[in-house]
Amino acid sequence: MSQSTPLSGNAEEMEETWDPQVARWRDPEGDYVLPHALRSLPQPWDECDWHRVAELPRTDERLAEARRVATVLLEDPELTPHVPQPPSPGLLWHVWEEFHQAVGKRMPHTSQVTWTGVDELVSEWRDRPQLYPLQRHVVRHVEVAMLAMIPSLRDDIADSVFRWLLLDLDPGRFADWAVGLAERCVAEDIGAAPAIELLGAVRSPGARARPPRRVGAPSAGQSSSG
Repeated sequence: MSQSTPLSGNAEEMEETWDPQVARWRDPEGDYVLPHALRSLPQPWDECDWHRVAELPRTDERLAEARRVATVLLEDPELTPHVPQPPSPGLLWHVWEEFHQAVGKRMPHTSQVTWTGVDELVSEWRDRPQLYPLQRHVVRHVEVAMLAMIPSLRDDIADSVFRWLLLDLDPGRFADWAVGLAERCVAEDIGAAPAIELLGAVRSPGARARPPRRVGAPSAGQSSSG
C-alpha cells in the first residue's frame, strides 16, 4: 500500500485496540528477524527483486538453484509460523504490507533484516507528523507485523520461481521436477497463480513437441552465458 488513507470508524477502532500477543523472538545466530532458511537463500532470490530474477539465464545451474529454493520454501517449518489473524475486516494486513515494503527498501536482503533496523524504522514512523490509527498499531506491535512478513516472503519468492520458469519458451522441459513442486505450492497456496499457469503450460499438447536441442546448444529462452 503506497499511501495510507483514513479508515472508517468501527473497523479501525476494533483493529487498533487488538492485542496480537506476539513476543519478540531471538535468533541464536544474532540480531536476525527472519529464519535461517530465508537468510541463506542465494541472490537474487533473497531480495524479492523480480527484475533481477527475470534477468537470470535458465542454465542448468540456475534451474537447480531455483529448484532448491522452491523445495526449501515448501519444507522448512520455520517459514510457516502461526500468524494471529487481525479482527475483521483485516485492514491491518495492508498496513503490515506497507511496513514490509519499508523494511525491504531499507534492508533489501533477507540476511540484512535485524531487530535493530526494524526498531529504527519504528522510530521513524513514530516521529511522523501524523500516523493513522492502524499505523500506530504497527508501531506498538511491530513483532506481529514482522511475523507476518515471513509467510509473505515465502509466497513472493515462490511466485518469482514459477514466473521465472514461465519466461522460458519451452517450460515443458522442466516437467520432470517442476510439476511436483508446482502442485505442492498450489496445495499450500504459495505462488499458486503462476504455479497453476506453469502446470497448464507444461501439460499443454505442444509443451514437449519441440525437437531435442543439440548438445552444447543454448536452451530456448536461455542465453549462452551463465
